[in-house]
Amino acid sequence: MGKIDIIAKWDLEKNKWTQSSDLKDIGRSFAIANYKKIINDNGKINYIIIDQGSRVEDHSKDFFNIKETEVGIDNVISHYERCNGNYDIKLFLMDADAPIIEDAKLFANYVEKLASLPNTNSVNIVGLSKCSVMNFYVPRFFKNSDTYKKTNIYNIASPYEGTKFASPKIFYPEIKRVFKSDILCNTLVKNIYEKISSNSHMDYDIAIPGGIPAEKLHIYDESFIKNVFCTDNVEAVKRLNSFKNILTSIDSNVRKEAIKTLNFYGIALCLFDKMFFDGKSDGMVYTSSQRKVEDVLDIKSYSIKSHHDVNSNIRAFNEVLGIVDDTIDEFDDKNKSLIR
Repeated sequence: MGKIDIIAKWDLEKNKWTQSSDLKDIGRSFAIANYKKIINDNGKINYIIIDQGSRVEDHSKDFFNIKETEVGIDNVISHYERCNGNYDIKLFLMDADAPIIEDAKLFANYVEKLASLPNTNSVNIVGLSKCSVMNFYVPRFFKNSDTYKKTNIYNIASPYEGTKFASPKIFYPEIKRVFKSDILCNTLVKNIYEKISSNSHMDYDIAIPGGIPAEKLHIYDESFIKNVFCTDNVEAVKRLNSFKNILTSIDSNVRKEAIKTLNFYGIALCLFDKMFFDGKSDGMVYTSSQRKVEDVLDIKSYSIKSHHDVNSNIRAFNEVLGIVDDTIDEFDDKNKSLIR
């Protein structure tokens, strides 16, 4: 069982981080779920932080504990129990209301604290979806050079250009187009879409520019997506020990796998890929959007076949963990420093 550490809550009215004892606020707070340390030798710790863009209230009823089975953490723990070395597994949970760039600043402070510990070998941030875009902002807020040297970022299914699923002005008409019914569209929006969404910065900040209605603009930061590849972000990411971009896309085998494993969310994403993305996505983000970082950093992305909910696809997520493992503790014989 992971123990949840509630760190802060964003106050939308005061536009700053605060502390709150209100249960509703706690469920929507910036938090870290801490799982057991895996100690196999006397060496230093490799921190594995999964940040997949969800809230405390999505996974915990009491807001103090979170099960290992949530977002595939049980699979992550099992994987590292089979590995040599020392690992500390954590799950980052976003503040639902903070502008995502504010989440990035606070998360950068947290990573810096871990990196500064004398027993830290590496801090490995495995981001999915909106958190992977957040991760592209995080390094610019590091203050210590050692933090860059110890930090590896792995971005999965990144909506670098935003996603229509976070863009009501774009997505609602598409629902009407697909289902050809205003009544059915409104039912789906009210009973499913808006209940899953945070209805605040956490989701709206990754909208396609122009995709947020006027009445929601006060909880939307249009500059977040527009400036993701700004000079400050790009230069900071280049200073990291390692940055890896991982593309996800759906094919017939992914659809068969989702059905065979009774992964109902995965099945839905496979259907969304056909209905809303012309078969060119992972069910939530166009693969072309995920690829935009390649020219910016002059890198080649890794590619795995999976729907957007990679954490629930054990085969695909093990591929991701393999990429993480190949990065940790690699050394350049010439420079005696970690390889980029």
